[in-house]
Amino acid sequence: MIDFHASRPLVLWPFIRLGWPHFGWAGVDIFFVLSGFLVGGLLVKEWKVRGSIQRKRFLVRRGFKIWPQYYVFLLLTLVLGKESVRQLWGNFLNIQNYTGGIPHTWTLALEEHAYLLLVFLLAFAAARGARVRSAFIGVAALAAGVVAWRFLLASRGVDTQLRTDTRVDGILYGLLLAMVYHFAPGRFQRLQQRWPLLLAVLSGGLLYLRLQLHTWWDAPLQYLLMDACGVAVLLLLYRRHTGVRHGWLYRAVAWIGVYSYGIYLWHLAVLVKVIALARHLHGTPATAVLLLLPFALAIVVGVVATKLVEFPAVALRDRLFPKPVDSAVGEPAVLEATTVPAR
Repeated sequence: MIDFHASRPLVLWPFIRLGWPHFGWAGVDIFFVLSGFLVGGLLVKEWKVRGSIQRKRFLVRRGFKIWPQYYVFLLLTLVLGKESVRQLWGNFLNIQNYTGGIPHTWTLALEEHAYLLLVFLLAFAAARGARVRSAFIGVAALAAGVVAWRFLLASRGVDTQLRTDTRVDGILYGLLLAMVYHFAPGRFQRLQQRWPLLLAVLSGGLLYLRLQLHTWWDAPLQYLLMDACGVAVLLLLYRRHTGVRHGWLYRAVAWIGVYSYGIYLWHLAVLVKVIALARHLHGTPATAVLLLLPFALAIVVGVVATKLVEFPAVALRDRLFPKPVDSAVGEPAVLEATTVPAR
């Protein structure tokens, strides 16, 4: 996302030189699938282990994880005079993907709405003693309904990019994978073994972006294909904890994942400052600033904010509201760390 919002892309620059659109936005769809798998997986595992779901505890724990750093970010934005209360009221109520507000935070609103939806769906299923197969079919039908609704609205000229009711299907796909993983692990492993098909899905989705059709149905179809790419990426990269020492790349990705919520939250404010600085420079220095400084500063600011705000809040949360089941058992180190801003 830093590369997507930067004035001069770095990571996807080779693709752009070949005439591709900047598809860094697709990372959001991949993230939605991962979020549904990991955060929804916490609820699925609680259902499996306890036979019920503690709705209030789950929501309170999510709030302790997300809200402290988020509201510090909003308050600093107000104090520094970047936005007014009138402009940010939707942000404070977590409905900014409908009302407008700080642009990149629309995903956070969608995530908050998704938490409520996932809790309602799974807690209802657990309380009614529903079979897992029935719950799976119900979630799949809901995801299909979201896709149909998105295409219907797009056909009438409605922008479907930011709305929860038109984009939550990515999180539902992740939830479906979590249900398979926890209740039918053998089937999940067999899906992972179909790597040629998964690579074909990933390649086909990315190649479709190159077409740039610009029809009314292009955008809603792109979201669907990128969600499919998210499913493929998860199945290709997911690994359980095995106790084996991982290489430096794995550990680096896991380290970034720990701080990725903070990096995501603060990176756009960093970009604005960097771009303003580069305007006063010329030639090679300006290019270096625009290419390298946004990544470095976004990581530094995200790490500092996470350590100062999120870590203490999470420590307090774990003392006051311990997790109902051990969510770490059998969960992936890298992907669990990178569920940001999902957790």
